[in-house]
Amino acid sequence: MEPSFESDFRRTHRKLEARYLKVDFADCPLTASLGLLGKKWTILIIRDIGIYGRDRFNLLLRSIPRIPPKMLATRLGQLEQEGFLEKRVERSSPPRIVRWSLTEKGLDAVRVGMIIGAFGSRWHADIVFDDKRPRQMHELLNEEGMGLLTKGFWAAEGEVSEDQR
Repeated sequence: MEPSFESDFRRTHRKLEARYLKVDFADCPLTASLGLLGKKWTILIIRDIGIYGRDRFNLLLRSIPRIPPKMLATRLGQLEQEGFLEKRVERSSPPRIVRWSLTEKGLDAVRVGMIIGAFGSRWHADIVFDDKRPRQMHELLNEEGMGLLTKGFWAAEGEVSEDQR
């Protein structure tokens, strides 16, 4: 019989009552998700590809101030390897044209960025807005953005969401 593995999370949270949760986790989904998403520059790269359409290396360099080119290359590679981005080479001979696009997983990460952005818009309004007035989610996102935010995340138990079909 193989020895059973118990995660640190399960060991430390086993006897705690979880407010708001309906399930017990084998390991912490936040820790698992923040592996790459929590690294510096990652969510900004996903934001600029997904929301601002910056799909080429130099466009990303210009739109994300102070990111070193080597770091951008590293993060793009990691995001591709982890399934957040898809790399498309349009010309094989020089000059090569490489474009980056979001996968389904990457689009889910855009939604996470939207939630973080809404948090910042409410609690750091003095920094993010000239008028320093906090904003609510519906004030930040247009109809398409609100649709993207909710698509697939809120399917009822046993229901298949649109993006799972």
